[in-house]
Amino acid sequence: MNLLRLSIRQTYASIAFDTKQASLSMESPPGELEVQSNPSLLRVNTNPGQLEIDSSKAWMALGKGNHLEWLNLISSQMHQEFLLNVSRIVEEGNQLAQFKKNTIADMMRNRIHEESNLNYLGDASVSNVDLSYNSAKTEMEWDPHVVNINYTPQKVQASYDPGKVEVYLKQKNSLNMWVSNYNIYA
Repeated sequence: MNLLRLSIRQTYASIAFDTKQASLSMESPPGELEVQSNPSLLRVNTNPGQLEIDSSKAWMALGKGNHLEWLNLISSQMHQEFLLNVSRIVEEGNQLAQFKKNTIADMMRNRIHEESNLNYLGDASVSNVDLSYNSAKTEMEWDPHVVNINYTPQKVQASYDPGKVEVYLKQKNSLNMWVSNYNIYA
């Protein structure tokens, strides 16, 4: 017995993709930098300080001062010395009026050993030397530091190559059917 046999063969469709990647090329040249600077300037003017020392009182205390000051020192004491001399004369007159023995001899002895009440020297003191200091004057002029910066940028050079995708049918789908004899005993 001869039977018919139906055969079906199917192939699937196949899609293919071809791609090309995009590329980006960038080139950035350096910019131009220009720097100009002036140095800072400092001008300083100074006048020297002045130290004044007045030691005239110290020299007076040593008895070697100014002659006019020495005369003023002595003359300022004369009124007091005059009053002391008057009181001494009055006292001696009172002693002579009593007329005791050896009164004149005692008076002469006291006169010989008597010390002067006049002060011929100035006062000795640690503050006899006067110091005066005029400090130095300093004038300063300042010219600040100046910097000028100029920058010129350069354009970026870029190129772009776009990618692409190509889609195509690599294999077409198909369906084949046929009939053939089929012998089951064979």
